Amino acid sequence: MKILSCVVILLLATVGLAALCRALSLWLFSRRDDCTVMFVTHIKPGVDAEMALRSALSKQKWRAAGSAVVCIDARLDDKTRRICEGVCREYDCARLLTKEEFIKSLD
Repeated sequence: MKILSCVVILLLATVGLAALCRALSLWLFSRRDDCTVMFVTHIKPGVDAEMALRSALSKQKWRAAGSAVVCIDARLDDKTRRICEGVCREYDCARLLTKEEFIKSLD
C-alpha cells in the first residue's frame, strides 16, 4: 500500500511539474504587445469543413488567450459558408471574414 501511494504521488507531481513548465513557457515566450494568434487552414472541396473547423477550435482552446480561428470567405460554396457561419455563431473565438476584411485585420 505504501508503494502504491508513493507511485500515485510521484505521478501527480510529474503531471503538475509538466503543467507548470507549460504555463511558464507560454508566459515567457508570448508577445506582450499583441497576443493575437490565428489558426488558418485550407478547406479543400469535398472535405468535411465542420470537422476541420472544430479541429482548429480544439487546438485553439489549448493556446493562450487572444487566439482566434478565422474562416476566410474566398469563393466558398453555399454549403461550406453555412457551416462556417454556424460554427462562428456557436463559438466566440471563430470569425468568418472576407479576403479584404482579413487583410485589413492584419494591419
